[in-house]
Amino acid sequence: MGRTEAAIKVGGAWMSGQYPQVQTQTRPATSKPVVPAKAGTAQQVDRRARLVLRRLDPWSVLKFSLLFYSCLMLIGLLVLAVLWFVLTQMGFFDTISGFADKFTLTVQFSAGQVFRWYVLLGVFGVVLWSVVTVLLTLLFNLVNDVTGGIEVVLAERERRPPVR
Repeated sequence: MGRTEAAIKVGGAWMSGQYPQVQTQTRPATSKPVVPAKAGTAQQVDRRARLVLRRLDPWSVLKFSLLFYSCLMLIGLLVLAVLWFVLTQMGFFDTISGFADKFTLTVQFSAGQVFRWYVLLGVFGVVLWSVVTVLLTLLFNLVNDVTGGIEVVLAERERRPPVR
C-alpha cells in the first residue's frame, strides 16, 4: 500500500517483485535425455518454482483466525442446536429431571441459558485462540529470521500442445 512493486514474469505468469526469491525451472517429466517429440504427440513438461516463506503478516493472520474460529463456533452452535433438539424429542431431559426428583433435587434444563453460556464461552474462545495464533505467528517470524525461512517447491506437470 503506497509503495510501488515491480512485477516480473515467471514461467508465463506475472509475479510480484516483492518476492525476489522465486526461482523456476522447466524440465522434462522423465529423467531420460530429451528426445524430440514425434509430430502430432504431446510432450509432458514439469514446471517447478522454489519459494522461500520468510514472513507471515500478523494482521492477516489475525483477520483469518478471527474468521476461522468464528466459523468453528457457529458450526459448534449448529451441532449443539441439533443435539439439543434430538435429546428433547427423545425425552432425555424429562427423564433426568424425573430421576433427580426422586432424590428431592430440582434440575431444570433451560435452552436459553445453555445457548447463552455456549455463545459466551465461544466468543471467549475465538478471542483467546486468535491471540494465541498471532503470538505463534510472531514466534514463527522470529525463528524464520534466524533460519532463513522455509523452502517450498511447487511443481506442475504441463502438457504442451502437439508439435506440427
